[in-house]
Amino acid sequence: MKKEEIKKSTIYVIPQTKGGVGKTTISGVKATLLYLKNPNQKINIFEIDDNNTSKVNSNYINYQSLKLKDSEVVIDDIQFSSLSDGNVVNIIDCGGGNDTKVILQKLKEIGLSGLNYYIPVNDDIEQVFNVKDTIELIRDFDKDANINLVLNRSLSMDKTEIKAQFINIFGDENLNLPNQLDNLKVDNIFFVPNSNIFSILKSHYKVSLLDSYLSSVDLIQNIDSYRQKWIKEGQEVFKSNNKRYRFAKMVIELIEQLKPIRKALL
Repeated sequence: MKKEEIKKSTIYVIPQTKGGVGKTTISGVKATLLYLKNPNQKINIFEIDDNNTSKVNSNYINYQSLKLKDSEVVIDDIQFSSLSDGNVVNIIDCGGGNDTKVILQKLKEIGLSGLNYYIPVNDDIEQVFNVKDTIELIRDFDKDANINLVLNRSLSMDKTEIKAQFINIFGDENLNLPNQLDNLKVDNIFFVPNSNIFSILKSHYKVSLLDSYLSSVDLIQNIDSYRQKWIKEGQEVFKSNNKRYRFAKMVIELIEQLKPIRKALL
């Protein structure tokens, strides 16, 4: 039984009953950090969402976009692969609203417990109610769940300023807003910086954060060789690739900013 629980810890669920809070972003961030920690893992991301289909290309992550009608079969497959192969990481990117509720119900039906949950939340005051609902749905069937709150789109990396931004979670005595941490009862709190890199990669380049980061590292480390090659191809090619270089530096800086996600604010 203990061995089974260890293997189930390789299942990560990104739920929230509110849509548009960054579940797909957090899925990509989690996949990137897991890969950088252990490149030998096989990482799968299953986006189960009737209202959104993200087309993300990756040489390192297996992405699948699915509809709710496929959720039961997919979750059975995830359970089997996670229990039979400890080198496989499965990330479930839930859709908002009813999509999240259906997926959590499917997990409940087969008694899949002891999983890792990462619940994204923005600084919208009303979102705290969605977070509470989501946590209650999880705790209803998974008493051993590891529940993590992810403060998405943090405008600062400073702990004090983060608390000031997310008054929906930490409260504000001056505004008579209560601290919600005792009510939420989460295991950890993480934060992800506000960055347009995520949307650029998703909508323009259609490539994963991990792929962009690894190619950026290669570009920065071998920039002298690349520039010699660009020079031979002409001035316009050189100028165009210099834009790639600038963007690569931004991606690497973002990954550095993401390091605090490994540290709890609590």
